[in-house]
Amino acid sequence: MIGPDSRYAACVLYVDGSVEFLGTRPRIDTSPRPDDTFHMVVEGDRIDLIAYRYLGRAELWWVICDYNEIFFPLGLEPGTVLRIPAIERVLIHLLG
Repeated sequence: MIGPDSRYAACVLYVDGSVEFLGTRPRIDTSPRPDDTFHMVVEGDRIDLIAYRYLGRAELWWVICDYNEIFFPLGLEPGTVLRIPAIERVLIHLLG
């Protein structure tokens, strides 16, 4: 049981198959689609600036991380190719 003073008190319980987990946002469908865009990381790229360039909002950096299974976004390696969803697809999931 989570108490009212717990840092998890505001989290939502999600179910993914038979596994339950606490989170602050739902998982999004990251399956490849024909309208995905690809970006090759170059020296000096930052995930928030890439999100702003392709999605129009820097705060959507986590979407690119989810789509590319990036766990440490500050360590982008030059030469890495990132798959970026179309903004329309992202908004469908966010506004759901």
